[in-house]
Amino acid sequence: MKIKVFGERNTGTNALMTVIRGNSKSVVLPSVLAEVSPQARQNLAIMMRMGISTKGKEQLIDAAFKGRPILEQWKHAATYFDVATVNDDVHFVFTVRHPLSWLIGLFQKPYHLLVEKPASLIDFAKMDWETVSRDNLPKKTYKPLELYAAKLRSYRDLMDKLDHKGIGYTVIKFEDFVTDQMQAFQTLSPHLDAPSGMFRELTRSTKEASKDSAFYRNYYANEVWRDEFPDINKVQLPEDGDIFKSFGYAPGS
Repeated sequence: MKIKVFGERNTGTNALMTVIRGNSKSVVLPSVLAEVSPQARQNLAIMMRMGISTKGKEQLIDAAFKGRPILEQWKHAATYFDVATVNDDVHFVFTVRHPLSWLIGLFQKPYHLLVEKPASLIDFAKMDWETVSRDNLPKKTYKPLELYAAKLRSYRDLMDKLDHKGIGYTVIKFEDFVTDQMQAFQTLSPHLDAPSGMFRELTRSTKEASKDSAFYRNYYANEVWRDEFPDINKVQLPEDGDIFKSFGYAPGS
Protein backbone atom coordinates (compact mmCIF):
# COMPACT_ATOMS: atom_id res chain seq x y z
CA MET A 1 0.00 0.00 0.00
CA LYS A 2 1.19 3.51 -0.78
CA ILE A 3 1.73 5.89 2.14
CA LYS A 4 0.99 9.61 2.26
CA VAL A 5 2.36 11.49 5.27
CA PHE A 6 1.14 14.84 6.58
CA GLY A 7 2.48 16.56 9.67
CA GLU A 8 3.58 19.99 10.79
CA ARG A 9 7.21 21.03 10.90
CA ASN A 10 9.20 19.32 13.64
CA THR A 11 6.79 16.42 14.15
CA GLY A 12 9.13 13.69 12.88
CA THR A 13 7.91 13.36 9.30
CA ASN A 14 11.40 12.79 7.88
CA ALA A 15 12.34 10.21 10.49
CA LEU A 16 9.07 8.33 10.13
CA MET A 17 9.31 8.19 6.34
CA THR A 18 12.92 6.99 6.61
CA VAL A 19 11.83 4.16 8.91
CA ILE A 20 8.97 3.17 6.58
CA ARG A 21 11.24 3.13 3.55
CA GLY A 22 13.94 1.22 5.40
CA ASN A 23 11.62 -1.44 6.76
CA SER A 24 9.08 -2.07 4.01
CA LYS A 25 8.51 -1.99 0.27
CA SER A 26 5.72 0.57 0.49
CA VAL A 27 6.02 3.63 -1.69
CA VAL A 28 6.05 6.81 0.38
CA LEU A 29 4.38 9.38 -1.85
CA PRO A 30 6.17 12.66 -2.70
CA SER A 31 5.86 15.52 -0.26
CA VAL A 32 8.88 17.82 -0.65
CA LEU A 33 10.21 19.85 -3.57
CA ALA A 34 12.97 17.45 -4.65
CA GLU A 35 10.41 14.64 -4.90
CA VAL A 36 7.62 16.42 -6.74
CA SER A 37 9.89 18.35 -9.13
CA PRO A 38 13.63 17.59 -9.26
CA GLN A 39 13.98 20.23 -11.98
CA ALA A 40 12.41 22.89 -9.78
CA ARG A 41 14.81 21.87 -7.00
CA GLN A 42 17.77 22.33 -9.35
CA ASN A 43 16.46 25.71 -10.46
CA LEU A 44 16.03 26.77 -6.84
CA ALA A 45 19.61 25.77 -6.06
CA ILE A 46 20.81 28.01 -8.89
CA MET A 47 18.68 30.90 -7.66
CA MET A 48 19.98 30.46 -4.12
CA ARG A 49 23.56 30.69 -5.35
CA MET A 50 22.54 33.92 -7.06
CA GLY A 51 21.28 35.32 -3.76
CA ILE A 52 17.51 34.96 -4.03
CA SER A 53 15.64 36.34 -0.99
CA THR A 54 13.99 34.08 1.56
CA LYS A 55 10.54 35.12 0.36
CA GLY A 56 11.59 34.58 -3.24
CA LYS A 57 12.79 31.08 -2.38
CA GLU A 58 9.51 30.21 -0.67
CA GLN A 59 7.50 31.57 -3.60
CA LEU A 60 9.41 29.33 -6.02
CA ILE A 61 8.64 26.31 -3.85
CA ASP A 62 4.99 27.39 -3.59
CA ALA A 63 4.77 27.49 -7.38
CA ALA A 64 6.00 23.91 -7.66
CA PHE A 65 3.18 22.65 -5.39
CA LYS A 66 0.42 24.87 -6.74
CA GLY A 67 -2.46 22.90 -8.23
CA ARG A 68 -1.03 19.48 -7.45
CA PRO A 69 -3.39 16.74 -6.25
CA ILE A 70 -3.41 15.74 -2.61
CA LEU A 71 -1.05 12.79 -3.11
CA GLU A 72 1.65 15.18 -4.36
CA GLN A 73 1.08 17.92 -1.83
CA TRP A 74 3.56 19.38 0.68
CA LYS A 75 3.78 17.26 3.80
CA HIS A 76 3.35 20.32 6.07
CA ALA A 77 0.24 21.62 4.29
CA ALA A 78 -3.15 22.07 5.86
CA THR A 79 -5.12 19.19 4.39
CA TYR A 80 -8.13 20.93 2.90
CA PHE A 81 -7.93 18.94 -0.31
CA ASP A 82 -10.29 17.09 -2.62
CA VAL A 83 -10.10 13.30 -2.21
CA ALA A 84 -12.33 12.34 -5.14
CA THR A 85 -9.44 10.74 -7.02
CA VAL A 86 -7.92 8.98 -4.00
CA ASN A 87 -8.33 5.20 -3.92
CA ASP A 88 -8.09 2.70 -1.11
CA ASP A 89 -4.59 1.68 -2.17
CA VAL A 90 -3.30 4.66 -0.15
CA HIS A 91 -2.96 4.85 3.61
CA PHE A 92 -2.60 8.29 5.20
CA VAL A 93 -0.40 8.99 8.21
CA PHE A 94 -0.66 12.11 10.36
CA THR A 95 2.18 13.04 12.71
CA VAL A 96 1.39 15.16 15.76
CA ARG A 97 3.31 16.42 18.80
CA HIS A 98 2.61 17.93 22.21
CA PRO A 99 1.80 21.58 21.41
CA LEU A 100 4.25 23.06 23.90
CA SER A 101 7.03 20.71 22.85
CA TRP A 102 6.19 21.54 19.24
CA LEU A 103 6.47 25.27 19.97
CA ILE A 104 9.94 24.75 21.41
CA GLY A 105 10.86 22.71 18.34
CA LEU A 106 9.72 25.50 16.03
CA PHE A 107 11.56 28.07 18.13
CA GLN A 108 14.75 26.05 17.74
CA LYS A 109 14.20 25.21 14.06
CA PRO A 110 11.86 27.82 12.53
CA TYR A 111 11.63 26.35 9.06
CA HIS A 112 10.16 28.72 6.45
CA LEU A 113 10.23 31.72 8.76
CA LEU A 114 9.83 34.88 6.66
CA VAL A 115 10.58 37.50 9.31
CA GLU A 116 13.21 37.96 12.00
CA LYS A 117 12.86 35.47 14.84
CA PRO A 118 12.23 36.96 18.30
CA ALA A 119 15.03 36.25 20.76
CA SER A 120 12.93 34.77 23.56
CA LEU A 121 10.52 31.84 23.55
CA ILE A 122 7.77 33.98 25.09
CA ASP A 123 8.08 36.63 22.39
CA PHE A 124 8.25 33.92 19.75
CA ALA A 125 4.96 32.47 21.01
CA LYS A 126 3.35 35.90 20.53
CA MET A 127 4.81 36.69 17.11
CA ASP A 128 2.86 36.85 13.86
CA TRP A 129 4.05 33.91 11.78
CA GLU A 130 3.63 34.57 8.05
CA THR A 131 2.31 31.60 6.13
CA VAL A 132 3.56 30.47 2.75
CA SER A 133 1.08 29.72 -0.01
CA ARG A 134 1.57 25.96 0.25
CA ASP A 135 0.53 26.07 3.92
CA ASN A 136 -2.93 26.05 2.35
CA LEU A 137 -4.50 28.24 5.03
CA PRO A 138 -6.83 31.24 4.64
CA LYS A 139 -4.98 33.71 6.86
CA LYS A 140 -1.66 35.38 6.10
CA THR A 141 -0.45 35.35 9.70
CA TYR A 142 -0.99 33.21 12.79
CA LYS A 143 0.51 33.03 16.24
CA PRO A 144 2.65 29.85 16.16
CA LEU A 145 0.30 27.75 18.29
CA GLU A 146 -2.68 29.07 16.33
CA LEU A 147 -0.91 27.87 13.19
CA TYR A 148 -0.47 24.42 14.70
CA ALA A 149 -4.09 24.29 15.83
CA ALA A 150 -5.21 25.25 12.32
CA LYS A 151 -3.19 22.39 10.84
CA LEU A 152 -4.68 19.92 13.32
CA ARG A 153 -8.21 21.07 12.46
CA SER A 154 -7.42 20.49 8.79
CA TYR A 155 -6.33 16.93 9.59
CA ARG A 156 -9.69 16.29 11.23
CA ASP A 157 -11.40 17.64 8.12
CA LEU A 158 -9.44 15.25 5.92
CA MET A 159 -10.03 12.34 8.29
CA ASP A 160 -13.79 12.90 7.95
CA LYS A 161 -13.47 12.77 4.15
CA LEU A 162 -11.36 9.61 4.32
CA ASP A 163 -13.84 7.97 6.69
CA HIS A 164 -16.61 8.75 4.22
CA LYS A 165 -14.67 7.04 1.42
CA GLY A 166 -13.50 4.12 3.53
CA ILE A 167 -9.84 5.06 3.22
CA GLY A 168 -7.59 4.30 6.15
CA TYR A 169 -5.34 6.55 8.18
CA THR A 170 -3.16 6.39 11.28
CA VAL A 171 -2.12 9.11 13.74
CA ILE A 172 1.44 8.77 15.04
CA LYS A 173 2.42 10.82 18.06
CA PHE A 174 5.95 12.18 17.83
CA GLU A 175 6.59 11.22 21.45
CA ASP A 176 5.51 7.63 20.82
CA PHE A 177 7.70 7.36 17.74
CA VAL A 178 10.90 8.69 19.30
CA THR A 179 10.52 6.62 22.46
CA ASP A 180 9.63 3.34 20.69
CA GLN A 181 10.18 3.30 16.94
CA MET A 182 9.45 -0.41 16.65
CA GLN A 183 6.03 -0.09 18.28
CA ALA A 184 5.15 2.84 15.99
CA PHE A 185 6.25 0.78 13.00
CA GLN A 186 4.20 -2.20 14.15
CA THR A 187 1.17 0.07 14.35
CA LEU A 188 1.66 0.88 10.67
CA SER A 189 2.75 -2.61 9.58
CA PRO A 190 -0.73 -3.87 8.59
CA HIS A 191 -0.88 -1.08 6.00
CA LEU A 192 2.61 -1.56 4.55
CA ASP A 193 3.85 -3.70 1.67
CA ALA A 194 6.21 -6.43 2.85
CA PRO A 195 6.98 -5.00 6.30
CA SER A 196 10.31 -6.27 7.55
CA GLY A 197 10.40 -8.92 10.24
CA MET A 198 13.81 -7.62 11.30
CA PHE A 199 13.15 -4.03 12.31
CA ARG A 200 15.96 -1.58 11.66
CA GLU A 201 15.80 1.37 14.02
CA LEU A 202 16.79 4.84 12.91
CA THR A 203 19.66 5.38 15.32
CA ARG A 204 20.70 8.88 14.30
CA SER A 205 18.67 12.02 13.84
CA THR A 206 17.91 12.86 10.22
CA LYS A 207 18.92 16.46 11.02
CA GLU A 208 21.33 16.29 13.97
CA ALA A 209 23.77 13.39 13.64
CA SER A 210 25.14 14.01 17.14
CA LYS A 211 21.82 12.96 18.70
CA ASP A 212 20.93 9.29 18.73
CA SER A 213 17.76 7.35 19.51
CA ALA A 214 18.75 6.94 23.19
CA PHE A 215 19.01 10.72 23.53
CA TYR A 216 15.53 11.24 22.11
CA ARG A 217 13.97 8.48 24.20
CA ASN A 218 15.19 10.13 27.37
CA TYR A 219 14.53 13.69 26.22
CA TYR A 220 10.87 13.15 25.37
CA ALA A 221 9.91 10.32 27.73
CA ASN A 222 11.07 12.47 30.65
CA GLU A 223 10.01 15.79 29.09
CA VAL A 224 13.49 17.24 29.52
CA TRP A 225 12.41 20.07 27.23
CA ARG A 226 10.39 21.53 30.12
CA ASP A 227 13.57 21.86 32.17
CA GLU A 228 15.58 23.33 29.31
CA PHE A 229 12.88 25.89 28.51
CA PRO A 230 11.16 26.76 31.82
CA ASP A 231 9.42 29.73 30.19
CA ILE A 232 7.23 27.26 28.34
CA ASN A 233 5.06 27.13 31.46
CA LYS A 234 4.15 30.78 30.86
CA VAL A 235 2.85 30.15 27.35
CA GLN A 236 -0.90 30.28 26.89
CA LEU A 237 -2.57 27.83 24.53
CA PRO A 238 -5.08 29.23 22.02
CA GLU A 239 -8.64 29.65 23.23
CA ASP A 240 -9.76 26.92 20.84
CA GLY A 241 -7.20 24.53 22.32
CA ASP A 242 -9.70 21.66 22.44
CA ILE A 243 -8.28 20.51 19.12
CA PHE A 244 -5.11 19.53 21.00
CA LYS A 245 -7.18 17.48 23.44
CA SER A 246 -8.78 15.62 20.53
CA PHE A 247 -5.30 14.38 19.59
CA GLY A 248 -4.55 13.27 23.14
CA TYR A 249 -2.84 16.37 24.50
CA ALA A 250 -4.70 17.81 27.47
CA PRO A 251 -4.63 21.64 27.61
CA GLY A 252 -2.10 22.86 30.13
CA SER A 253 -0.43 19.48 30.48
